[in-house]
Amino acid sequence: MPTYPSEQFRPGQPNAPRPQRPTPTSSKPNPDIRSTKEYKLAARRWTSAIVALPIVMYTSYILYERIYAGREQKKFAQIEKKDE
Repeated sequence: MPTYPSEQFRPGQPNAPRPQRPTPTSSKPNPDIRSTKEYKLAARRWTSAIVALPIVMYTSYILYERIYAGREQKKFAQIEKKDE
């Protein structure tokens, strides 16, 4: 049995005192960070990197094969025109 100074302030009973909520220091709600200039700049850079990295990696690999592995450049098939 817990040792409380008074039986009326026992936790779990309906008459137990409730802790006070802290009052907010600012009445302004938190601004949405996605609307800031810094966020938009960072998002643009991140998106550019995600899009550019696969292109750069593939292009580098193909150029490496052409230079050091001796592969030929792919060419389109020539379509012969019939003269009538």
